[in-house]
Amino acid sequence: MTDNFLGLKTDQSLLKKLERAADRKPSQAEIQEQRVSFVFGSMKPDSGVTRDQVRDVIAGKDGGIGGSAK
Repeated sequence: MTDNFLGLKTDQSLLKKLERAADRKPSQAEIQEQRVSFVFGSMKPDSGVTRDQVRDVIAGKDGGIGGSAK
C-alpha cells in the first residue's frame, strides 16, 4: 500500500498534535469522566438515571473520589 492512499493527505500540524496527545497521560479527573460517560452511554435512554447519579455511584465505588456535591 502506498503513502498516498486514494490521494488523501493529512495536515502535518494535525498529525503533530495527535502525536503529542497520544503521548499525554490523562488526569484522574479525565479518567473518572470517561468512566461516567461509558456507563451513562450504556444505559437505556428511558432508564431515568442521570449522569450525576452515575457519577455518585462510581464515586462511591472509588471511595468518594470525584463525586458530585450534595
